[in-house]
Amino acid sequence: MVYVRGKARIRHSETGEIYEIYTDQIEFHEIGQDERGMGPETTYSAILHHPQLGQLVWYLWEYPIGAENDRETDIGPHQLLEDIDFGLEGDPLDDDYGGDGPDDDDRQSRIEALVKWFFERFEDPAHRVPYVSAEGGYQWIYGGPYDARVAIGDNFPHEAEEIIDAAVDKIESEGLTEWAPVSSPRVYDERETSGEQVLSEIVRELDHLISQIPESVADPVFSFGEDGLVHVSEAPDRQSSVSDGDLLEELRSASADLRQALAGTNAHGSLLKAINAYEAAVLEDPISISRVYARGVTLENAAQSVRRGIEAEELLQLTVETEQNLNSVLDLHATFIMTEEAGRRLVAGAADYRRTPDETANLRAAAEQISAAADQLPDVFSERVREILDQIVQDVGEGMRPERSNQIAVASLGNMMAGLLKGVGGVALGAIVGGAVAMSAPGATAIIVGASAINAVASFLISIAPLLGAFAGAAGSALAWLTPIAYLLDRLRRIGRK
Repeated sequence: MVYVRGKARIRHSETGEIYEIYTDQIEFHEIGQDERGMGPETTYSAILHHPQLGQLVWYLWEYPIGAENDRETDIGPHQLLEDIDFGLEGDPLDDDYGGDGPDDDDRQSRIEALVKWFFERFEDPAHRVPYVSAEGGYQWIYGGPYDARVAIGDNFPHEAEEIIDAAVDKIESEGLTEWAPVSSPRVYDERETSGEQVLSEIVRELDHLISQIPESVADPVFSFGEDGLVHVSEAPDRQSSVSDGDLLEELRSASADLRQALAGTNAHGSLLKAINAYEAAVLEDPISISRVYARGVTLENAAQSVRRGIEAEELLQLTVETEQNLNSVLDLHATFIMTEEAGRRLVAGAADYRRTPDETANLRAAAEQISAAADQLPDVFSERVREILDQIVQDVGEGMRPERSNQIAVASLGNMMAGLLKGVGGVALGAIVGGAVAMSAPGATAIIVGASAINAVASFLISIAPLLGAFAGAAGSALAWLTPIAYLLDRLRRIGRK
């Protein structure tokens, strides 16, 4: 668990006014886990939206289990005069087996816990470390050799020496005293290499991972425009014909009727905005089924929100004509989507996005933070892109079919990150942190890293790395490709802070 004590004092970057933040305003939540050489690294964050200071974020990393690895406070452009006191509270072994003078059962349990912890993270180097006699034996390419006493002592500094001695004796009972980290795709971050080597390695791996990102097959997709801004591109699944052209024409007519019925009043602005966007999608020729599907989900959510507001007597009743038109559009939309093969696939795929309330909250929180970060960069993201991100945040977990809202959020943000990463590339990301050092990465080609758009997007991706990891974790298998990229981006972010 994370403890929070004291208060923070922050000076506003423009007004110079000092604001105090108290612990009752700050609550940490686990936002993701990332498997590393010695087990999972857990990320915790606390987010506060301050009316004058904007978004404030506190991060804490636990790695390995029970040990605080790093912490960070992000207050944007403001000056941190005094920070809150926060950190990991206690040690899992202390909590379970603590106390002076352990009895035999307690002592044995604590020893076994240490032994179990060690073997979850370290192994006999014979399992996979190359052995070259001519080079003096094991080639410790994955880090090491590691000493059991040092590893346990560093991670459990409050454990009794006698307990540690007994655990080490048990671990080394067969005579082995030098250990390698357990198999992990990311053990390279434990290697003792120079800063230039580490950066080059990260850049090389990023380039490889970015090249493996799957192509976006559904709307929306994002790319750099000639003005240097990130824009929404043409939908990749546009088609010139549909299965039932008469049904589409009926849907277009019903959409126009609903728009006209709503146009004369400001009482239901969110619904009018949703039908405007929906009508634009069904009027396109060629038409994108994925775009119609996504905007239909937004329309359904807006309709449900309006009806809740009417029941609560917060909104005016819809006219009979408007209610009939709305029902007609929703019914025709459902039928249209199911007549198209692409639509049926989207509907079937939505089942994979069902989430528990806690999982939905994590997905929404990560999406909200990414959207808020992009909203602060109007010189990077076009107004339309920022509107889409804002709509995603509003819709996560909403509607009669919340899994569809989650599906749209994951697809949209995944497509955006894919477009940004492909547009920037690993070399530019490394150059933001290390300058010319990144250019020494094997196979790296020259890139105009001085271009403001490239710089700004690369900096944005690196700065939100923990959020990308959290979002990928909450999204599940659909964004599995983003998890290792987020990990490497976070390594670049930490390098840049040193």
